[in-house]
Amino acid sequence: MRSKFIGIAFIALAISISLVGCGSKNETENTSEKLKILPKFSFEGKDGKKYTDKDFRSGVGVISFVASWCGPCGTELVELDSIAQKYSKILALAVTYEPPEFYAELFDSLKIKIPIVRADSSFFAAMGISKLPTRILIDKGKIISQIVGAPLPKNPEFYKKLKQALGIVDTSNQLL
Repeated sequence: MRSKFIGIAFIALAISISLVGCGSKNETENTSEKLKILPKFSFEGKDGKKYTDKDFRSGVGVISFVASWCGPCGTELVELDSIAQKYSKILALAVTYEPPEFYAELFDSLKIKIPIVRADSSFFAAMGISKLPTRILIDKGKIISQIVGAPLPKNPEFYKKLKQALGIVDTSNQLL
């Protein structure tokens, strides 16, 4: 009986990984063929604060879709936290489908300060998320860049678009 349960659990895990994926390659998605406008949402964060699509309609924001089991997602969380600390004008938000007890230890161990919210699979589907981690750059409610996979090496096109959205003229070619 136990081995049958383990077998079923393994199959369920394999199916969920194949459906969601865990991107290890840093890819820039062409958002012109995908979602252009951030859909409506409202989620409560681990911090008790409510986060909605309206928070992303008046400025620049970054949303990263992550999971605790995804190795590259830890790297993504550190990178997103670093972006949020460097550019205080942006709203950075991590989104997962897992309950807090799954990701709390990861956040604590990495000393991540950005907020995290739990969303259901319909939000992941509405956003077109097929692999984790996925980072989305938003400017006034419009999706202007999407990065799929671990952010190593850092994606220069993402940082160029981030700085443009923030109105930063940069001639140094530094990524962060």
